[in-house]
Amino acid sequence: MRLDLALSLVGAAATVNAFDREKFRLKSSTQYTKSSEAAVISLKLAKRGGDYVDVATELVKTVAPDAEFRVIDDHYVGTNGIGHVNFRQTAHGVDIDNAIFNVNIDKNGNVFSYGNSFFTGDLPAEAPASANSLPIDSIKALNIASELLGLSIETNDAALEESSDVYVIQGVSGASQNPESKLVYLIKPDGNLSLSWKVDTVTQETSYSSYVDINAAEVVGVSDHVSAATYEVYPIGLNDPWEGERSIVENPEDSTASPNGWLGRNNGYDATFGNNVRAGALPVAEVLYTKPNANGTYVFDYIPDGGDPVDFRDAAVTQAFYTTNMLHDLYYLFGFTPAAGNFQLSNGDEGGKANDPVDVLIQHYAGKNNGLFSQTVDGRSPTLTMYVFDKTDPYRDGAFDQGFLIHEYTHGLSGRLTGGAATSACLEDWEADGMAEGWSDLFASALAIKPDDTSATAQYGFAAWPLNVTSPRTARLVMYSTSRDVNNWTYSNANGLEKVHQVGTVWATMLYDILWSLIDKHGKNDNPRPDFVDGKPTDGKFLWLKILTDSFSIQPCNPTFIQARDAILDADLALTGGENKCEIWKGFAGRGLGANAVYDRSNRVDNFDLPAGVC
Repeated sequence: MRLDLALSLVGAAATVNAFDREKFRLKSSTQYTKSSEAAVISLKLAKRGGDYVDVATELVKTVAPDAEFRVIDDHYVGTNGIGHVNFRQTAHGVDIDNAIFNVNIDKNGNVFSYGNSFFTGDLPAEAPASANSLPIDSIKALNIASELLGLSIETNDAALEESSDVYVIQGVSGASQNPESKLVYLIKPDGNLSLSWKVDTVTQETSYSSYVDINAAEVVGVSDHVSAATYEVYPIGLNDPWEGERSIVENPEDSTASPNGWLGRNNGYDATFGNNVRAGALPVAEVLYTKPNANGTYVFDYIPDGGDPVDFRDAAVTQAFYTTNMLHDLYYLFGFTPAAGNFQLSNGDEGGKANDPVDVLIQHYAGKNNGLFSQTVDGRSPTLTMYVFDKTDPYRDGAFDQGFLIHEYTHGLSGRLTGGAATSACLEDWEADGMAEGWSDLFASALAIKPDDTSATAQYGFAAWPLNVTSPRTARLVMYSTSRDVNNWTYSNANGLEKVHQVGTVWATMLYDILWSLIDKHGKNDNPRPDFVDGKPTDGKFLWLKILTDSFSIQPCNPTFIQARDAILDADLALTGGENKCEIWKGFAGRGLGANAVYDRSNRVDNFDLPAGVC
């Protein structure tokens, strides 16, 4: 979960400022045109059947004929054959930062579906003045943002270096990297445009994009991007130390996803620094513990509750390195490749932007009882942070809760794919942010399924072990279960919830039912990776995770529950021809997100109807 979400779950980290996140959350008005509706407009396009970028561009010109826009440089063709092209609206050559049009093109060159959050109001009559003629400069904007966010960034010696249309603010202190600023427009919640400095700041604990209105000299929006060989580890399938013993795992890397292995010795690194992940401990500020350096044998002692976390640091770093690399390889097989914007130091010749492996920092000095993931755009390394938990004596290390690591890393998957890898704010609106929590819980729950679990018996609870929560075993308000006696939540339960991870529980509850419906239909693969036939996993568990992964690229920027549901159905249509639409519809309708469910930000209405003829 990102920073504000993690705090709401388990208590604040020691040094984080608690500004009013909801007041400054980016809002959007997104439309999604699903495949059955997009087919009509596709027939009218002259370039239909041609290059997928050209077809997508013609569609945008057709749907928004008066709009000025640019192609975002993150388009690619997914493993399901769907081409994904993202566009950003501009005004007088200046980006409207939260106006995104995403187009999905099928393998025949036809429009498959699309999402649209372009601005339709009155545009400025004239281009903005040059940067040095504006009421405030980007350094002043940085100071305004830092004050609101409670960041200890000092700019007394700051100087600007212009690179294209981005200003790098050098000579500051208190930031992990030089802040950057860019002049953009922002669609405000009231529907008007604000000409703003977009100020990107990264510290040890935070990663924000703040929008500072140049005329009002105040922050009008904030995007929080912190949504935390041989190995002896808890293997995929064991969620935490309560569930079993560690075991020796040899050469677990996938040769397709990680052809040069996980360890980075060939890249000049030692120890748990590799192409996909750079893992270490940060118990003291600015002192990164990069061991273990074990020459390929990462076998270290660990006794649960047998001592302080520092006593078992080598084992904890090894666990974090193993789990996140396993996820890199699995998600690569699902289609989260370099072209799609995944996290790798070197992309070879596979496209995308390189130099962005995930930095995994455990036993972080800055807080307790949390896990964080900082979202970034392609080409910039995100950070997964795990803290020590102080709910037991001795303390417990969050790195040994595999479900927590899966949850955090999956924020990177959904965040990079939704809206494209060059955009990091497409899961910011209230329901979209909540669904990001739900997807992360669902992936963690799926990868914790045991060989003897069934749809009638399986239950999953999040973060119970590090928090020492036993009745029930979850940090969420309910367990995930198909049983209505255990979990009777429906769509309307999202009304009145105060935390986005609670909204995520509503969403994951629906997805969990569908997970088991597909397992009952297609069977269950208990291996850590799927078997594929014609690009499709052969079992229900991995098939569902593949469909969800595909849906991230298909859905619009900042979707609602209903739009994400439709994108999931479209993802199944693209991958399987729609052979699972009955199970998917039954899962959603059974939890109130049926064909006639009504979305309203404060008054969602349940509906349990199936579309005619779907089953």
